[in-house]
This record gives sequence, C-alpha cells and structure tokens, in this order.
Amino acid sequence: MISFRKLSLGITVAALSLNLAACSKKDAALETDYAAKKASAETLTGQITAAKAGMMTDHDTWMKALTEASAQKGADTTKIKSLMTDLDKHMADGQALAALQDSVKAYSNATPDQAEAFKNADERLGTNFTDLESKWKSFQDAHANLGKTISAMAVTASAAPMKDAVKATEEIKKPVPAKKEAAKPAEKPVEHHGTPGKMTQ
Repeated sequence: MISFRKLSLGITVAALSLNLAACSKKDAALETDYAAKKASAETLTGQITAAKAGMMTDHDTWMKALTEASAQKGADTTKIKSLMTDLDKHMADGQALAALQDSVKAYSNATPDQAEAFKNADERLGTNFTDLESKWKSFQDAHANLGKTISAMAVTASAAPMKDAVKATEEIKKPVPAKKEAAKPAEKPVEHHGTPGKMTQ
C-alpha cells in the first residue's frame, strides 16, 4: 500500500516537473520574442523622436512660405490653398503617428511576471510596431514630397515680382527716342532781273 502511494506520488511529481519544464521553455521563448520586439521598437521610436523637431520646423517654414506666396501679385491661390490643406493633413498624420508611438512605448514596459498581460503585451507590441514602421515610412515620403512641391511654389512666387521689377528696370533703361525736328521749308532763290536803266531827262 505504501509502495503504491509512493509510486503515485512519484508519477505526480514527474508530471508536474514536465509541465513546469514545458512552461519554463514556453516563457523563455516568449521573453526572447518580446525582448527582440522591444529592442526594435526602441530603435524606431528613437529615430522618430530625433527627426520630429526638424520636421516640425519644416512645417512652420512651409506654412509661412505658402502664406507669403498667396499675398504675391498674380499668385495661384487655388494651388496654394490646396497645398495648405495637404500640409494640414500631413501635420494631423504626425499627431496620429505620435499617439501610435506612445502606444508602442506603453507596451514596451511589460514584465514576464505579469503572465497573460505579458503575452498580450508581446502581441500588441508586435502589431503596433509593424503599424508604426509602415506609417513612419509613409510619413517620411509625404514630408519629402511636400517639401519639394512647396519649395518650388515659393521660388516661383518670389520670382514673379522679381521679373516685374527687372522688366520695369529694363523699360526705364531704354533710351528715349530723339524727337525729329520738322523739316524747314526750302528758301526760294532771289531772282535778279538786271540793273534797272537810268531815267533820261
């Protein structure tokens, strides 16, 4: 009877040991996966943070350039307003990107002792990181394209008044044509009919 109990206890302990080993192996794999995702997320969020200040300065500069361009004589206000709308949308996308970045950072603070919460954090971190990486690339592309378009618009707008000034200067420099004097009428030649004869007494 005692031997049977010892055997049952031995089987139970062995089964528990196997289960613990399996759980330990699973947790180790999860922790490794989470650590890799966290490292990638920290690298990406660091790049975004470093680039953000310069991009915000660009946005302010571009909006100022568009505002000044719209005040120029003969400005293409329709195109300028369209660019302003695109820039506003781009800045809104930047705010959405910042919110997603904060979410990635939040899921980067989980610890293995949180059990199911840790597993959920690993999944969410992976999903949000992929989303952030994709949106960051699109945001960079949009930023570069907007910069080129707005810079070209600003150059064109600033060149317009310069062309007018150059044209006006050239007009001033043109020599004034001399006035033609009216032709004097030709003088009639004096006719001589000989010496008049002396009168006889």
